[in-house]
Amino acid sequence: MTDESTTSSTTKRGTGSRGTGAGLFAAVVAAIAASLCCLGPLVLVSLGATGAWIGNLSALEPYRPLFMAATAGFLVLAFFRVYRAEPAACEPGSACERPATKRATKASLWLAMCVVIGLFAAPYVVGRLAASTDEAAPVTTDSVTLTVDGMTCDTCPATVKKSLTRLDGVVGARVSFDPPQAVVEFDPTKLTAKDLVEATAAVGYPSHTAD
Repeated sequence: MTDESTTSSTTKRGTGSRGTGAGLFAAVVAAIAASLCCLGPLVLVSLGATGAWIGNLSALEPYRPLFMAATAGFLVLAFFRVYRAEPAACEPGSACERPATKRATKASLWLAMCVVIGLFAAPYVVGRLAASTDEAAPVTTDSVTLTVDGMTCDTCPATVKKSLTRLDGVVGARVSFDPPQAVVEFDPTKLTAKDLVEATAAVGYPSHTAD
């Protein structure tokens, strides 16, 4: 009976550890899904990808609160398992009894927490940084204001700006979420307003010159 009881307790403890790990993995995946609508287009454009399909990722924006709530739920459950749940007995000398194993589990929990916070904060931080790094244009350039459609979060202006500033001839772009527009300074000997409109449309954000 003693051996059976010990084996059962060890099995429960092992299952609990695996459950904690699965919960942390699910939390990180849900956090990535919550940030995909904002960070996905920017990452793809930064890597040189083009195509109107990129803007389709912004369709996930309405589901972002659900993904964030799921992430919070998984993290709360993981913290409860690690800090609040009554631990099952371990077989003497087993892995679950070792302090190093317990420390590794707690370290993984806090690391996952930091990753989640970083993913949640990234869209806002990137959006603010993009807005604060606008470049001044030389006096020999032309300026055009584009009304941009399809922007749904703070990171979208950074994606639109990236699509514009990678064009040879664009010397400055100021893109805002509210109002949804882009003020672009460009060399008229290299580009036209049509080229700028095509550049934003190529990454999934249709635009047109403001009247």
